[in-house]
Amino acid sequence: MRSYVRGVIGFTYGHLRRTPAGSVLLVGVLVCCFTVVKHSFGYGGKAQAANDADLDSSNTAEAAIIKFWNAYHGNEYGQIPELQHQLEGAIQADPNNPILYALLGATHFWHVGEYTRDPHPDPNVLKQDMPTAAGLFQRAYDLDYHGHHRIGFITDDHLPGYWGITTVHTGQQNMDSQLVTKGENILNSAVYQFPEFNDFNRWAAHNADPKDSDAYRQALDSLWQGIDNCIQGSIDRSDPDLKPYLHLYTSLGRKKACWWDGDLAPYSFEGYMLNLGNGLVKAGEINAARIMFANAHYATNYETWPYRAVLEAVESSDLYARAALYDDNNLSNDPPLGVPNRSCVYCHATVPEPAAH
Repeated sequence: MRSYVRGVIGFTYGHLRRTPAGSVLLVGVLVCCFTVVKHSFGYGGKAQAANDADLDSSNTAEAAIIKFWNAYHGNEYGQIPELQHQLEGAIQADPNNPILYALLGATHFWHVGEYTRDPHPDPNVLKQDMPTAAGLFQRAYDLDYHGHHRIGFITDDHLPGYWGITTVHTGQQNMDSQLVTKGENILNSAVYQFPEFNDFNRWAAHNADPKDSDAYRQALDSLWQGIDNCIQGSIDRSDPDLKPYLHLYTSLGRKKACWWDGDLAPYSFEGYMLNLGNGLVKAGEINAARIMFANAHYATNYETWPYRAVLEAVESSDLYARAALYDDNNLSNDPPLGVPNRSCVYCHATVPEPAAH
């Protein structure tokens, strides 16, 4: 399965063979790790934790949640082992807290998605990251949808997207077509519940497939459908200028997932435009791709985006030559669809990467 060979999850084989596995990231998968739109895990982000009866477990959970978001926004990939240790301890104190399982799953997704940042990558560890993430997201989903909650709890419809995308990638990693199908079915349900967010996860599941395959065309169409749901109409596929729709910007409700400057994924809009623009280049739709890259500049926080130089480099390049690289049957030179060797941080990080020591 080509998406497996080319994806980050192919590291355990590609690294050993010294192939450039990982040049096409998941998200990534979000993808962006949590893909390129905002999420809350139901507790309102890093500043608010569970307010249940047990203060000790609540404080432990709150500390772990805040530490996660500080590291995530701070681009601190090197803190992943410490985050995992603290989240695991918080789960022992509060075993029915879906947020903790979801964030622990996110650390594993982040770890494998940006494995080139690991100074000592262990193929055996990386091979387990994706199935571990899938299991943790499923546990979070089960607790979130079927567990006992405080009054006023709102079910988090981001979770089936995370569970679905990591299930698909686990199936691709293990060359298990039945598991891939299971993940696809989860994603289809997730899109039905929350298309503005989960259409990106459906893209991330198959964005590394061959450009002429049905799976790739359907994945690319999922990104278009995500925009359609955001504007509550149908964007012109040949001239997808979003300027006429900017008045729809909102920081409230589900539609906030469509835009920029959210407290959890502040550069989700820019990341979405980067992915769709590159996806259109891969499909040979160069004129539409140029417009999509230009859309990213509409974000009011674009100038502070730590990874804007990546989009601008692609935008100013020879896009026809870039598109041709997907046609030469040489997987090793296929350009990445997001930020090279990055998945989560280019939507979530609020600062550039720390200087290497």
